[in-house]
Amino acid sequence: MERETLIEIGRIISDGDEAVLEELTACAADPAAYFAAHEEQYRERAIDSPEEPDLIRWIGMVDILAARNFVCERDWKDEKEDFFCFFSNLAGIRRLQLEMDPDWLDEDGDIEQWCGILDEKWSARQCCAAAIGIDSDSFVLFPCTLAQLERLRGLAETTDYSIEKV
Repeated sequence: MERETLIEIGRIISDGDEAVLEELTACAADPAAYFAAHEEQYRERAIDSPEEPDLIRWIGMVDILAARNFVCERDWKDEKEDFFCFFSNLAGIRRLQLEMDPDWLDEDGDIEQWCGILDEKWSARQCCAAAIGIDSDSFVLFPCTLAQLERLRGLAETTDYSIEKV
């Protein structure tokens, strides 16, 4: 995985946040050192060694973005109230000035249904709910413009990972 690709993905999702870019640059430059400094976070994800540098970089990126409220990681069986609370408070919701109303979402729905509803509501603004693939049953969610999503998809295609509309 190209270091520049990872940093560009982080730049787009964080809208160029300097703290994100600084930490992401360190993670991309030396994944083994980054793993050593954040070993407990990786162990919580059942990653026990830095033997796969691309995985260390990708998961590091997700954790860096989550720590600064640019993405939220939600379990596939999330409840509406929790989904709404975490997703509606992401920095990108405010930055893109996206409206969210819990009444739009069906209590018995799931993340894919709720994101589909948000996509419909935000279609006039050319925005959507997207997810960073991490090969798990959780969703790493964030809002973005459709143009950003196309750029992120293209960047992710050069890696073994994905970024897609939910």
